[in-house]
Amino acid sequence: MTGNFPAISLKNVRRHYDDGAGNEKAALDIVELEIRPGELVAVIGPSGSGKSTLLQLVGGIDSPTAGSIDVSGLCVSGMDEKQKTIFRRENVGFIFQAFHLVPSMTVVENVALSSIVSGQRGLRWRPDALVLLDQLGLFEYADRFPDQLSGGQRQRVAVGRALFGTPSVVLADEPTGSLDSKNRDIVLRLIRDAIGDDSRTSGLMATHDPHAASYADRIIALRDGKIIDQLHLTLNAPHQEGDSHHDERVRSWFAATSL
Repeated sequence: MTGNFPAISLKNVRRHYDDGAGNEKAALDIVELEIRPGELVAVIGPSGSGKSTLLQLVGGIDSPTAGSIDVSGLCVSGMDEKQKTIFRRENVGFIFQAFHLVPSMTVVENVALSSIVSGQRGLRWRPDALVLLDQLGLFEYADRFPDQLSGGQRQRVAVGRALFGTPSVVLADEPTGSLDSKNRDIVLRLIRDAIGDDSRTSGLMATHDPHAASYADRIIALRDGKIIDQLHLTLNAPHQEGDSHHDERVRSWFAATSL
């Protein structure tokens, strides 16, 4: 993998909150987590285990109660809100469960949103955005608006937006939740291809799906905000179609973690 330093580093990170009754609850309590450049890490765990909190902290959407978070050599935990906004725009590709597409923009404009916000002209960003839409099976929908698409199509547009422009970090929260099996594998393959041995991009993917997790280099299990187990897969040799042994290994580990 490229580089001698982790792409993402969390040290003694805690995120606590008040439950409304005067009690302090821990949403996340990670002693240490490092992700290398070119590494895709899947995060599993039951609802409320801290998966989404972890992604929000790494992406600078939320701030830790304690500890340090470094992403691409930048101390995210020490940034103010303006610095975080710039950091997210320049470094992070988000895939949210709720899509968060801009309704007044076309599909191709939504994919290229980061370039549009940066003031680039369409002649620069449109060709690359169309290539990505073609890979997602959405080329013919380029000039339609989000409300003219199905839920699964909107999910694929959100994935395209996250991968457009080769971000340093891809953060995916249940990226295949609205997809059928065919489009699920198209999306997972695109994410996997964007994060590889010769890539500067790293990724965190929260998922309940063992098949989706099988595309990762490593899977970590969270419970009550803590890492309770990890499974290391063959780096950069993820699930291949028909590889039932690989899938079964991941499913067996899922079952053994008792999540």
